[in-house]
Amino acid sequence: MTTARYQPASRKNIDRTADPYIPRKGTPSVGVCPLCHVICRKKRWYVDDAESAALLRSGAPRRRCPACCKIADGFPSGVLTLRGAFLHFHRAEILKIARNEEQRARGINPLERIMEIRDVDGCVELLTTDGKLAQRIGREIRKAFRGTVAYKWSEDADLVRVTWSRDA
Repeated sequence: MTTARYQPASRKNIDRTADPYIPRKGTPSVGVCPLCHVICRKKRWYVDDAESAALLRSGAPRRRCPACCKIADGFPSGVLTLRGAFLHFHRAEILKIARNEEQRARGINPLERIMEIRDVDGCVELLTTDGKLAQRIGREIRKAFRGTVAYKWSEDADLVRVTWSRDA
């Protein structure tokens, strides 16, 4: 009798220390991203619209956040591939779940974003700035519509590939 080994797709499976876009040392001053208006203080990025507007008016240093740098360079950390016949009939609903999960994740970590949504060979690919976000979106779609989710970690490219599929 063979035993199946279960590898949970949790946040612990992804190593953020290898991400070249996240600096190891923090800067002593407060910075604001000029593109998305997130604030960096003590090596943490967070969202506060009122404070970012005040900091931009006062002349605080402008620094692009790691997510905006990844988007500009086209360097995703997670790829979620959606496929199957079910996708063609429920595409709008599935993408709405993905956008809702992105907004929920941005409330916790503003560096987790969907970079791009593209159609490739009858499939839909979502490129994310963080591999954990791709996993979360895949789990939420599986909860809502069933189907199967497969995870694959690429050690050399620091990329998480998540595939969701449902045929009928």
